[in-house]
Amino acid sequence: MGFVGLGNIGSRVAPHLLNAGHRLAVSDLNTAAVEALVAQGARAAESAADTARDADIVILSLPSPAIVRTVVAGNDGVLAGAKPGTIIVDHSTIDPETAREVAGLAAAVGVTYLDAPVSGGVQGAEAGTLSIMAGGDAGAFERVRPVLESYSGNVFLVGETGSGQAIKLANNIITAINIAALGEGLSAAVGAGVDLDTAAKVLSTSSANSHVLSSYFPRTLFTEDRPTGFALDFMLKDIKLFLNSTAQTALPTPVSNVVGDLFRIGNRDGRGAKDFTSVVEFYEDFTGTRLQTKGN
Repeated sequence: MGFVGLGNIGSRVAPHLLNAGHRLAVSDLNTAAVEALVAQGARAAESAADTARDADIVILSLPSPAIVRTVVAGNDGVLAGAKPGTIIVDHSTIDPETAREVAGLAAAVGVTYLDAPVSGGVQGAEAGTLSIMAGGDAGAFERVRPVLESYSGNVFLVGETGSGQAIKLANNIITAINIAALGEGLSAAVGAGVDLDTAAKVLSTSSANSHVLSSYFPRTLFTEDRPTGFALDFMLKDIKLFLNSTAQTALPTPVSNVVGDLFRIGNRDGRGAKDFTSVVEFYEDFTGTRLQTKGN
């Protein structure tokens, strides 16, 4: 088995594969990340093509459509080393159009490509509880399902190629909208004199509750140090992918466009490397009040 891309997610998924007994060749530009996996029993591959040699499954976890295209179909990419029958499982978040393009390039040489983005972040990758939403051939999906289940809590085949990316981008834009809406609502409540801890508790037991409010904010926005689980710039990238993809349809996306502007402001204001919940600091700048709960 091969694995290309040992970033925040990949570096935490790969150990689950080793622990499950899989022989694993790994590749990444970050040599320290590769060495960490080698210390756990992986083989350091010389290239993406090398990860695919003798591999029935090659897993990708990469940051952008352009990089996915190069890693799969470049001169020393996966397809240069893969044998017919190999299945590529792409956990990158890209656009549906690129997923279908890469799938076509793979099919031309007898390789099957599944777009299979994940949700659950660093915490889910470490715990092996990621949600995986895949698009592509049902037979190939069933072949790789046991592998995916070694590091996920939920695995879905959602449709044809590109469908996995479509639902992942929908998930991320809904999450981004929820973050912005919570920031606006909480800032208004606190500005009106409501204690933040009280506001969060009430909303968490009311119709405004969400995973972001009850689980994610307490680990990020509401804390003193506001650790980065998923960078604002990564969410901005996904919002742009969503907007570019929907721009090719007749669907109006006024809410998504406004939230996209808030994330662009966050990037402009130097928050790109901070957690994506830091987009809410836009409202803090106006109120002069930090949304940090007393328990944090």
